[in-house]
Amino acid sequence: MIFAVFPNLGKKEFYTLFKRLEDIFASMHITCVFPDYYRESAEKHGLFLKPEQYRSLNWIGNNASCVISIGGDGTYLSLACTMAEYEVLQVGIHMGDFGFLNLISQDELEQRIHDLYTGNYLIEDRIFLEAELVHTDGTRQSLPLALNDIVVGHNEIGKMVRLNLSINDLFIQTYAADGVIVSSATGSTSYSLSCGGPVLPADSREILVVPVCTHTGLRSPLLIPEGGSVQITIPEREKKVHISLDGTYSYSMTPEDKLIVRGRKQKIRFIRFRDQDFYRMLTRKFAQYAKNE
Repeated sequence: MIFAVFPNLGKKEFYTLFKRLEDIFASMHITCVFPDYYRESAEKHGLFLKPEQYRSLNWIGNNASCVISIGGDGTYLSLACTMAEYEVLQVGIHMGDFGFLNLISQDELEQRIHDLYTGNYLIEDRIFLEAELVHTDGTRQSLPLALNDIVVGHNEIGKMVRLNLSINDLFIQTYAADGVIVSSATGSTSYSLSCGGPVLPADSREILVVPVCTHTGLRSPLLIPEGGSVQITIPEREKKVHISLDGTYSYSMTPEDKLIVRGRKQKIRFIRFRDQDFYRMLTRKFAQYAKNE
């Protein structure tokens, strides 16, 4: 069995955790590999592995039983989009402050690796967000996949923006707001939730449209059924707005552009352990966070 590890190498606690992880892998005869582009950074941090433990993404996607993110939600999201085209299972070890995506806590590391080894888990499909910008000359610019959300707002913090929303090519309204979030079910526990959006089970096929501090128009979130699409344009007065995908990729949009967002299934699948009920975990996470604060 081969597990590929994708850690946040900038977190100091990873190096202590990895020593434990190596021992657990060895006891279960699990082969551990890293993506080859991690090698230089890992060695700068004093982590030296055997040459054969570094593999290409394509090799990992076609040979690994599971890919494991180690870090916060950002590490998990990045890995999901990186490996989206491969038929591989993903799970994460939590090493951040507050997050919903990495389901293995450090105090249950050995038990969860054993669960992975024995197949004691459930497999979830999750919808990604596929976005493209359509320009006035008809050309289409595909944007990177997002697993959490796509946010459209002003280039400058604190300034209101006007955004025209259409659903399935039917105009709905113009928002005067701080921005608009288009969220997947996975992202419904993230920025969308903090703006009053509902929580959706991770395997839901719907996508959400959630206004951010809207000044005019419909204030309630909108739930778009599976197969639907969201179109966003901006009036001439706006000149340019900002698009953020999973908080990682940034693009600009002008009044001549149209942003189209759809839900999209990918080959990658996600692991949830059998004793991890989604809603129980949700309430427990918030209770723990409130206690820590």
